Amino acid sequence: MLEFLQSLLAIRDSDQFGLLLVFVLGEVVLTWVLRKKYYEATDAFCSVTMGFFYVTSIALSAGTVLILYYWAHSYALFDIDWTSSVVLILLAYLIVDFLFYWYHRAIHEVRFGWAAHVTHHSSQNFNAGTALRASFADAWMEPFSMIPALLLGIDPLMIVALLSLNHLYQFWLHTRHVGKLGFLEGILNTPSNHRVHHASNLRYCDKNYGGTFIFWDRLFGSYEPEVEEVVYGLRHQLETHNPIKATFHEWIALGRDMKSSGSVRNALGHLFQPPGWTPDGKGETTRALQAQLCEQAL
Repeated sequence: MLEFLQSLLAIRDSDQFGLLLVFVLGEVVLTWVLRKKYYEATDAFCSVTMGFFYVTSIALSAGTVLILYYWAHSYALFDIDWTSSVVLILLAYLIVDFLFYWYHRAIHEVRFGWAAHVTHHSSQNFNAGTALRASFADAWMEPFSMIPALLLGIDPLMIVALLSLNHLYQFWLHTRHVGKLGFLEGILNTPSNHRVHHASNLRYCDKNYGGTFIFWDRLFGSYEPEVEEVVYGLRHQLETHNPIKATFHEWIALGRDMKSSGSVRNALGHLFQPPGWTPDGKGETTRALQAQLCEQAL
């Protein structure tokens, strides 16, 4: 088992960065050859810089995460060697992907999580470079979502490796060069499904959370196919290519709202309710706006 886990660890997030930069360069060349306008120099620089922030945070958090994982694993409910067969390895990956779906959904629909994740959606372009936009906070927050897998007895090193593999799969989804892939659109997360996820179009907002598999979204009601043309970025676009502002702007806004909220209850509401929530109930949350859109269409 040790050899298997060590081979998987060769693809952990901090080791992927050079490979991802090569992938970005390849897409830049393809985009230039096809004379598309999918990249802006300042936007790409912002993406790469935030990628460095994330990789650094991953490296700094690695020791703490492993300590947490081995502690949680000591309370495992089952004593199973998840590397003993291909079926169990695939099942372990499915469990990791399922937990990623719910983590991804939570950081969209809980403002504290959105304060971190908004950086990934802040570009008005959509390309391989966009995949590098990850929050430093993700390195500390995401590991907690894998605790149920540890309690099922999956080895901590295996969790790290499979989650990293899941992240690596998602990288190629950030492209406009690949169209729809037929029947795979209903099974796997694809570039088309992920373009929807990065859209600012109201009907597309908070949709298609899946990592590798899209059937989680179909099962839990968060799936939306790519139909109308996608407008990338945020509903209220962030007009900056400054990586510091792109990383911290929503944390600052969250802190400001909590400070002026008037009560502990309202402050906690800003922290844990969906983005756009206000204490008076008149906030513009995604779900409320989508409901209004549906009413107007009737």
